[in-house]
Amino acid sequence: MDEASALRRPLKLTPKQIAVTLAALIISLALTLSGFGASFCLGMLIIAVILYMVPRMAGATDVRLLAGLGVVFFVSSVLLGAFVMAPGFIDGISGTPSANDHFEDIEYTFENEGLSVSVTVIDADLSGKDVFYYYGKVSGIGFGTVNAALDESIALPLDSGATYKGFVPLDPSTLYAGHIGLSEGGKETDAISYNSVLVGAFDGDITGPALYGCAVSAVYILLFFFMILVLSGLMKSRLEKARTKLEQEGRLYPQGYGRCAQCGGVVLPGEVKCRKCGAYIDRPDEMRPSKKDFFECSECGAEVPPEAESCPRCGAAFDAEESEVTHADGSVEVTTATFECSECGAEVPEAAEFCPKCGSAFEE
Repeated sequence: MDEASALRRPLKLTPKQIAVTLAALIISLALTLSGFGASFCLGMLIIAVILYMVPRMAGATDVRLLAGLGVVFFVSSVLLGAFVMAPGFIDGISGTPSANDHFEDIEYTFENEGLSVSVTVIDADLSGKDVFYYYGKVSGIGFGTVNAALDESIALPLDSGATYKGFVPLDPSTLYAGHIGLSEGGKETDAISYNSVLVGAFDGDITGPALYGCAVSAVYILLFFFMILVLSGLMKSRLEKARTKLEQEGRLYPQGYGRCAQCGGVVLPGEVKCRKCGAYIDRPDEMRPSKKDFFECSECGAEVPPEAESCPRCGAAFDAEESEVTHADGSVEVTTATFECSECGAEVPEAAEFCPKCGSAFEE
């Protein structure tokens, strides 16, 4: 069947294949939404392999099914990530950072123009380091990750004692993320507080960044998936072409005919008896290789090798070929035995006085 015909045939799946395909989709979605593949390529590749291999293990190998599965995975993961997972994730990483070994009494106060930051330094000796607030625009909210380049910063001047205060100007239509850190010589040396999404200064909707971030992550997984699908299809096509060539050359039986029907043993082209159980290997005429030295059994029509004394299928015994030798005196002698002419190598009846091929005379 050619590829065009294969694409036109109805897509049929067994209940087991449907269940396994759904299971592969659910497992892949669960891993993706948990952030398993969000931060490293190996995780994305593992998800793609699960999505591709699990249905195939159940026999669901139709390329239309697998391609459709990839599209359903992409749409489902983006929608679930953006509308179900992202809001809860953002709530979990917004607000004021907790105290740590360097800072305490951290306060964030959101105002119309931006964010007021107040922090007390536990270690009063900063060894020449300054306190900074680093922040940047959020470009996307992925599966358990926030994409934000913290390329802007302000110094937090010392207010009183060990407390530092500062004001971060923010655009209320833009979602930001930031953290408190230490800087020495104008360069950040330590990111002390965890990244926090500044939802309190944002009056827009996170749907756009969430859809974008989830789509970017899902696209990478989808690229791995379709790369596996295409490469496996190309390999399968090459193997099928090589197999077809071997079949046409008579060096390989078509699929389904390469094993003995009695015991399942491997059968190679040209074999008429199974090497394992001895059963006759019956094949349609169009599949039989052309073998000039084989002959056909007169009783059942089976292929018979030239040295056989009986039919491998029906057991009929074959008589030795008889030769009539006419002597010079006119007498006729019938014989089945032969010998080889010493001059030309031809097979000569045992009673012959001359070689019928080269004319050499034989001594009695």
